[in-house]
Amino acid sequence: MEQPIIIQNEIGYLGIIGKVINGVLYFLMQAKIEPGNVNKIQISPTIQATKSNFMRSHGGRTPAYLEYFSNKHNYEIVVDQIQSEQSSRFLGKRNRNIIIIVDDDIEVLESHRWMTLGQIKQLMHYDNLVNMDARTVISCIPFSLREFTYRELTYIKSLFRRESFFNSVFFGEAGIRINKIYQYINEIKMLDKSTVELVKLDSLKSWSMVKGEFVSHGAEFKIIYCNIEIEGREVCCWQQPLIEAVGESKFGLIYCIEDNMMKFLIQTKSEVGCFDRIEIGPSVQLGPNDAPKNEVDKIFIENMLSEKNVDFQGLFSEEGGRFYHEQNRNVVMQIKKSELQSLPEGYFWVDFQTMNILIQFNNCLNIQLRNLLSILDL
Repeated sequence: MEQPIIIQNEIGYLGIIGKVINGVLYFLMQAKIEPGNVNKIQISPTIQATKSNFMRSHGGRTPAYLEYFSNKHNYEIVVDQIQSEQSSRFLGKRNRNIIIIVDDDIEVLESHRWMTLGQIKQLMHYDNLVNMDARTVISCIPFSLREFTYRELTYIKSLFRRESFFNSVFFGEAGIRINKIYQYINEIKMLDKSTVELVKLDSLKSWSMVKGEFVSHGAEFKIIYCNIEIEGREVCCWQQPLIEAVGESKFGLIYCIEDNMMKFLIQTKSEVGCFDRIEIGPSVQLGPNDAPKNEVDKIFIENMLSEKNVDFQGLFSEEGGRFYHEQNRNVVMQIKKSELQSLPEGYFWVDFQTMNILIQFNNCLNIQLRNLLSILDL
């Protein structure tokens, strides 16, 4: 296969400042305009900046609140992970997902507001309102590893509906499951012979420039070229290509109840731009042109269309700084484990604790799975 792919070797900041106010943990979130946003403005992390932005490579202004992340070691660091982005569109792209907790009095800019975790999760129920960068940072919160005070635990527990979540988090046998998953992944990394070759865009035989757009028949995206003006940015005017999706992808997280505990179905997923060849993805990851490839996909499509046992269904935008009006359908649903007599190769049932531990490792859970984890209101 051949396709254009974005090469952006820089690691940028996706950072959120947290602060305990009147005994409750709040996060400083930003209303941010991106050129590709389907609704112009979305809720974003405190800071969302490429390395070029915060190093002022383009001569722009310093991003607001950068000083807190530059001096992060002065604060409590709750999350600090380098996580991958869309591996079907980027070649090895990663960003630094980070949450710091401060005691300082912070000036709240007009574009920013304090929000609780519960409020952020509730806003995710509105299509395309909480952006991809906020979702991935929130998904990295280490519920399974951090020691919470009784008051914090009571507050966090109030955000979730099922007691089984906490049974899973604190008492699961995650180590055995993680070993099994890594054995499978390491075998793929060791024996896979696939290669990626970088070539010039004009050498792609199935792609061509048509009416100012770089397109290919049957492809899931095209490249458009944009002149952009946005007030209040580090740089107010610039030109850039954006990737525009052709169709809507479907990402699904399936779970069952076993021994009074939620078990989630995950799959290993190789994509052309994976930083380390393979990652862990959601139960279902179907592009606009993909047909169901196994029984998991078939059950998912049937239940989604009939809205059978669907806990959540909504549209999540992809990152508007690189993708134009791209929104994908994200679904969380319950099935009976007996509906899947045997799992396809590379699929595993895991509890929340296992996923929450795995997400603490760089480049392990892909962006599609992290997005779905961010919505969970267990």
